[in-house]
Amino acid sequence: MMRHLNLTAPDHLTEALRTNMSGAKTVTQLLAEASAMVPFMAPQELKLRLDAGAHELLVLDVREKDLYDSGHIPGAKHLPRGQLELRVNEELPDPTLRIVVCCELGAMISTLAVATLRQLGFSRAAVLDGGMKAWREGRYSVEHG
Repeated sequence: MMRHLNLTAPDHLTEALRTNMSGAKTVTQLLAEASAMVPFMAPQELKLRLDAGAHELLVLDVREKDLYDSGHIPGAKHLPRGQLELRVNEELPDPTLRIVVCCELGAMISTLAVATLRQLGFSRAAVLDGGMKAWREGRYSVEHG
């Protein structure tokens, strides 16, 4: 009888099944835990530090290449989130660097990236609060390409 009702699958069914079957964490839980353990830096503070020539500071953009090319913080290094663990040793050889990670909104992708970096020993990594959206809203300069 249920098969003939043509019902669509509920939202988040895959996540719910995976979580219920394995006892794993939901994406919401992962984000909440990551947000509680990582520091955030305001765009204004990042701008001040960059203007002051903070040489120990690296801006790491973890968005996909097309978004990075469409506009990024001047001098930002590009390393997509999906390649972070694979390329971290070659791209970020100094775990003592102060790293500010940005994504588009500064709420999910960069938060998870910073949590990963901290687990890998980059204890000075932080999230750009509000991401590139907040950076652009602050009318700070952006590089293209």
